[in-house]
Amino acid sequence: MADWHKDKKGYPRFNDSNKLVHRWKVEKRDGRNLGNGEVVHHRNENKGDYSNRNLQRTSRSSHSRHHAKKRGWW
Repeated sequence: MADWHKDKKGYPRFNDSNKLVHRWKVEKRDGRNLGNGEVVHHRNENKGDYSNRNLQRTSRSSHSRHHAKKRGWW
């Protein structure tokens, strides 16, 4: 795997492309790029755990609702 660094929010990014590692992992695993409105959810909410079992492709709206409910905003 290429060299990477953590961005300001603590997410690992590849040095050469600045692409988020967890997005790359899901795209490679699923054999397609993330679509418009798709994001990757870390099931255990650990930004440093980009194992396949922890990464879930989801819609941006579903992801936002999930975190809003968890924080009691919904």
